Amino acid sequence: MIRNRLVKVIIVIIGIGLIISLSRNIYRLIKAGDQVRSAQEYLEELEKEHQALLEKKGYYQSEEFVEQEARNRLNLGKEGETVVILPPNVGQNETNLPEKALGLPNWQKWLRLFF
Repeated sequence: MIRNRLVKVIIVIIGIGLIISLSRNIYRLIKAGDQVRSAQEYLEELEKEHQALLEKKGYYQSEEFVEQEARNRLNLGKEGETVVILPPNVGQNETNLPEKALGLPNWQKWLRLFF
């Protein structure tokens, strides 16, 4: 009788140990699954960024970009074109006018500008 109880207690202790061990393993698997999901999301973000960078690279290597940069930064033009460079003070806008002139009709602004 005591022997049967001792065997049952040992079996229960071993069972509880197995349940605890399995629970820990299940918890680790769940954590690993979460890490895999977050790594996949990060990978998708990196792939989108990579695609965007490839598109930018393609644009920067295109003839259109090279021509635009040559025109804007180097003041170059195509054959037969004339490049005109205006002095910086030619393009005056309304922000350089006195504050009271901003509320005036256009004809009065022109009048003030020339006279």
